[in-house]
Amino acid sequence: MTEPQYDYDQLKGLFDTFYEDMPLFAKHVFNVTLTPKQIEYADAFKNNDTITVGGSSGWGKTFVSAISLWWSLIVFNPVKVTIFAPSESTIKSGIWNELQVLYAKMDPVFKDLFEVSATKIARKSGGETCWAEYRLVSKDNIAAARGFHSKNNIVIADEASGIEDVIFTGALLNVLNDDFAKVVLVSNPDKASGFFFRTWRDPELSQDWVKVHGTIRDKPNYKPGDEERFARLYGGVTSRDYLAMVEGEFPLSDVDGLISREFIEDAISNKEVVPDPKAPIIWGLDPAGAGKDKSVLCIRHDNVLRGFEEWQGLEPVALALRVKELYLNTAKINRPAVIAVDGNGLGAGVFDALKHFDIPVYKCMFAEVPKRKPDRYTRVRDQIWWEMREWIHTGDVSIPNHKKLVEDLAIPTYEDAPKIKIEDKKSLKKRLGRSPDYADALALTFSVSHTRYASKYQWDKPIEYDNLSQWE
Repeated sequence: MTEPQYDYDQLKGLFDTFYEDMPLFAKHVFNVTLTPKQIEYADAFKNNDTITVGGSSGWGKTFVSAISLWWSLIVFNPVKVTIFAPSESTIKSGIWNELQVLYAKMDPVFKDLFEVSATKIARKSGGETCWAEYRLVSKDNIAAARGFHSKNNIVIADEASGIEDVIFTGALLNVLNDDFAKVVLVSNPDKASGFFFRTWRDPELSQDWVKVHGTIRDKPNYKPGDEERFARLYGGVTSRDYLAMVEGEFPLSDVDGLISREFIEDAISNKEVVPDPKAPIIWGLDPAGAGKDKSVLCIRHDNVLRGFEEWQGLEPVALALRVKELYLNTAKINRPAVIAVDGNGLGAGVFDALKHFDIPVYKCMFAEVPKRKPDRYTRVRDQIWWEMREWIHTGDVSIPNHKKLVEDLAIPTYEDAPKIKIEDKKSLKKRLGRSPDYADALALTFSVSHTRYASKYQWDKPIEYDNLSQWE
């Protein structure tokens, strides 16, 4: 006996059920069970028109992309799905291979609805309006990404970090003018630049993209302790390979940054450092207003960064009160000799309030010409960030394994001629997706000493706030 033949209309009621439940679709059609992270991707795909998917290898982003593509071909009518990638080998060994593997697993009832060739999948009924295919694009043939329109027009950009920006802005995003269109970017986060990177980190652009991020912990076969094993394999927790393949994070930079990654890793792993007991404890306070950025206070004792305190949404006086409370609740032996405050903008109000509270405080003005070696630095900010760099590069320091601090330290670039100039904060915020509050707070602790990162002075008690001019 031959198997019964079905057409699309006969199965439409079942497909309507599939539309509401992609995990059910995957189980019923392919006999596969989606993981929680894959279900998160499936829900984002179903309910949004711009989705950016990144993360480590192994959690199944290519696999669930193929599930989503087959789902689209079945539940939508009409539908056109186009896969773009920077190379044919990327597609053939990636999503197109997954599509063919799934087709082989497909229940015969559904398998009979489609014709599959080397480069195209078409529904037998309505092949002109219901299909999926792949195309290669480069900046030299942008036209290949234009000119296809449909209701339910879906674009999947595989290995999106390798597709040049002009392809997105000049062609692919145009499909969003169609009814019920979707653009899905899928990639390993292997570059700290480009359109894919910006959908995650650009403060403005990223608002329009729903993000699905997976790590090694989302792998179906994840075993506790895999992170440590891969850290050893890839050369440390800040290495490019570890960040991309384990944590699913973008590299700290595409170029050599301000502070060497090796020195950052050494400072994180260095637990044997003992601060000079006669060296002063210094706090650095980087105030933020009522927005999304945090007010961050750094606690440094000589060559040890003890940690951070942070607050959000506090006005200057309220922030000063929190700092005062922390100061008074700290044992005298652990109190700072001075609190260096970024005195720009609302920081001026924080400084005034702390001074009024009789707390030892120093106002650092980032934009001023430095009094220490003005022939070498453009501004005070450049001076104290560079001295922070030199402090870490001594190799005899200890810092916590704090993800945002590590990013803040490693991502900035700099110029060294004719004077040292650190990458400006606006550019940093755009690449980080936030303000570099933690590095700013640490850098502030270097603003009060004549001798850069190691004070020649022995302070046995807090400096009186009206006697701080000597430390400029």
